Amino acid sequence: MHCTASVPAGDNLVIGTVVGDPTIVVRDIQDPANAKNLCTIDSTALAPQFVSASAVAYETQDNQIIVAPLAGGPTTLVTTYAAGFGSGQYAISPDGRSVTYLDGNNWRLAGPSGNRVLATLPAVPGRGVSPNQDDSFLSFSPDGLYIALFQTFHVGGTGEASPDQIRRASDGAMVYSTSGMTMAVWASVPSRLFFRDNAGNIHRWDASAGLSSMTSLPWVRPKASPDGRWIAYTFATTSGVGGIAFYSVQANSQSNTTPPGRSGVKFLTNDLVWYIGERQCSTCLGGQPTPTGVTYIYSIAGASEITSRLSGVNDAWPHLTAAGL
Repeated sequence: MHCTASVPAGDNLVIGTVVGDPTIVVRDIQDPANAKNLCTIDSTALAPQFVSASAVAYETQDNQIIVAPLAGGPTTLVTTYAAGFGSGQYAISPDGRSVTYLDGNNWRLAGPSGNRVLATLPAVPGRGVSPNQDDSFLSFSPDGLYIALFQTFHVGGTGEASPDQIRRASDGAMVYSTSGMTMAVWASVPSRLFFRDNAGNIHRWDASAGLSSMTSLPWVRPKASPDGRWIAYTFATTSGVGGIAFYSVQANSQSNTTPPGRSGVKFLTNDLVWYIGERQCSTCLGGQPTPTGVTYIYSIAGASEITSRLSGVNDAWPHLTAAGL
């Protein structure tokens, strides 16, 4: 980690890459027209994400999860994990004090009270992957009270080994489990988990109301805005490439707002979302679309799209802003 400038308090930040340079940087986008790089992250750091406005976490090639302050100084070894399919997937709690991660077939939680196994899941069988159906979602709820693991790879278990689970972050106790679900995302405060079945029926879980049926929407890789008002996602089109659309958490409705040939959406702020351009590719694995090399930023309020200087986005800060609901 090498920073050439201090991080202004309260600014919107992004971890990603800029067009023409593979170096992963921490970039200040508070003024999008005059965005600037603040820090560079070593090329050996994998899967970086923000812990806070002043620290990032990342993985090493020897299966360690590390936290590093942006201002420099000693790094902290958080934990290590075993090799295996999906092993090392991790998420940081909103207060930055805990990490939940996959360790081989074990789902673990490490924090001030120690490191414990939340669940031991069935091994992943050898099989192909369906890009529009398979997913592994692991995340703390925005209020930090719950942790969700919804995934389609460690399947076949029931009860404590169910493939889709929500647990309390305080003691690891299970509060909800199911199977056959995919493409989950937390949104809104109090925190609610949205997910779908293979047919595209959206369900919502919250601690008070329990399970609710919402709308029919075959979303792929959904992401929530920091204020919880919007869920952006990719959807498959008849031409084979993706499109980007937005689901209103308040209205339980969706709108398609971009032309086909877009996927991989991520929120930069409550209003701005980033995604990549893609095109059809008959010679690619499974006939899947391939990136065009052009990326975009879309303004929800302005209903407008521009070409982005960010070629890749790992994470954006803040993760949570004032609740929109």
